[in-house]
Amino acid sequence: MVMFGLKAKNKTFALLTCFLLTIVFVVIGRYTEAHLDSQFGFGSMKLPASSFLGIIQAMKSLMCIIMVCIDYKKGSIISYVFLGGSIIFMLVSIITRGNMSSLPGIYNTIITMVSILIISNGLKKADRRAVTDYLTGLRNRRGMTQLLEKTIREKKPFHVVYFEIENFRTINDNLGHKYGDLALKSVADKLTEMENENTIYVSRIGGAEFAAVVFGNVDPRTFAERVMEKIGTSVTNVDEGFDISIALSVYSGISSFPGDADNTDDLLKFSDIAVYNAKHGNDKSRICFFTTDMKDSFYRQIELERIVKEALTREYFYMVYQPQYDIQNKKLRGFESLLRLRLPDGTNVSPGEFIPVAEKSELIMKIDSYVLKKAMRETKRMIELSGNTIMVSVNVSAKNISSPGFVDEIKTILEATSFPAECLEIEITEYSFAGSRDITMENVVTLRKMGIQIALDDFGTGYTSLSQVMHLPINLLKIDKSLIDDIEYNQVNRDFVDAIIYMGHLMNCEVISEGVESKEQLKLLKDHECDYVQGFVWGKPMEYDNAVELCKKAAS
Repeated sequence: MVMFGLKAKNKTFALLTCFLLTIVFVVIGRYTEAHLDSQFGFGSMKLPASSFLGIIQAMKSLMCIIMVCIDYKKGSIISYVFLGGSIIFMLVSIITRGNMSSLPGIYNTIITMVSILIISNGLKKADRRAVTDYLTGLRNRRGMTQLLEKTIREKKPFHVVYFEIENFRTINDNLGHKYGDLALKSVADKLTEMENENTIYVSRIGGAEFAAVVFGNVDPRTFAERVMEKIGTSVTNVDEGFDISIALSVYSGISSFPGDADNTDDLLKFSDIAVYNAKHGNDKSRICFFTTDMKDSFYRQIELERIVKEALTREYFYMVYQPQYDIQNKKLRGFESLLRLRLPDGTNVSPGEFIPVAEKSELIMKIDSYVLKKAMRETKRMIELSGNTIMVSVNVSAKNISSPGFVDEIKTILEATSFPAECLEIEITEYSFAGSRDITMENVVTLRKMGIQIALDDFGTGYTSLSQVMHLPINLLKIDKSLIDDIEYNQVNRDFVDAIIYMGHLMNCEVISEGVESKEQLKLLKDHECDYVQGFVWGKPMEYDNAVELCKKAAS
């Protein structure tokens, strides 16, 4: 109930109580009307029957209004019956007795009925607003929940088909919320066209997320494919002196009742989990049905997010440093700083587990900042021991290097730590150029002007074209470990590594191979004129104190 917020059981009890009190007041009123020449009260405090009747009528009107506020549907019907009956009785009284004393009561009852009409209409609109999305006019999450709860009570099988617009945030960020709203309305219009009474109901759950409930013989995958096709071909055109076309695409996740869950919260949550797997899985159709395995994986993701947040505030993270060497003379080139996570109970959490989780949220930005500050602060001592001749390499996520504020953050940390810019190397991947390429290029160029070195990490495993690589302002190409692993036995790998080294030198870049673990690999890379190596063959990742000792030996 909108006004009182009573639960169904309490609402029924309150309505029944008011109903019984109204009957009591009606009976008292009828008795008073039959004794209008009398007085009512105690001792010297007496009221004329007409005045007492006015009080009874007012209380009756109050009870009717309260019933409407408790339940505007049932309350209105009951109130109109009572009040209409009261008017009839009062008219009969006027006609049969020829006494106009009941006329004010009729006016009062009519005013009460008008008030009830206004109140019930207001509550009806408020209820409708409570279950309607203000932007699209579709059901909102509450409206969808009510529909699901009703259907579950009726034990009708159905599917929840969840939709999420891909990269919707970029529309708001690049074009503004006005165009984001227009895109959402466009999606809502397409979904509304697909609604079908008794078989398909649609809603906006929130943000860029929509859901549909499909019944009967409607195949959920076929329905999801139709939605994707319809939304994918929808383009929003806005004419304000120029046209902006917004092409949209979506992911879809599906859960089922009663197969997957028997309550509303789990059905919506499971379909959302299925969307997550559609986004990060290998299904090219972008449609995913929920399975119990997904739930375990999802909860692990949530747990890892919690661990990362806690690690950032409670210093569970620490750095290790893997040395890099000149392949010709084994001279120390520098270190790659690597992040590690150890929980208070001694459990180590692999970077291969927590980094992908962080990359799917804004946590990766916080991790990058943490690593940059800690690595520069700790390696300042190593830099001084080497006479500013070694490099310290720090990995930076694609999200960060494409951020407009990244260069300013680097400047701030350099100033705070007094770290020499020429000894800092920022490692980025080919995927850094897949998103905001212009911002990434601008940041890289600015960093190079500051004297900072740029390394392209995991080269050979991404999708940057040769023409793009040739124009990147980088100093170092890093050959991915996966290409080095079989180099002793695989001629194709050898030829490919040789081509990368040759291309790097053509670009006036130095080349380093990571993951070098055997002397045979080392010899082959040396024969192919690779410049530097990094791997277990000459040095494992080491903690800070050991890295400092290595710098002392290298400097002596």
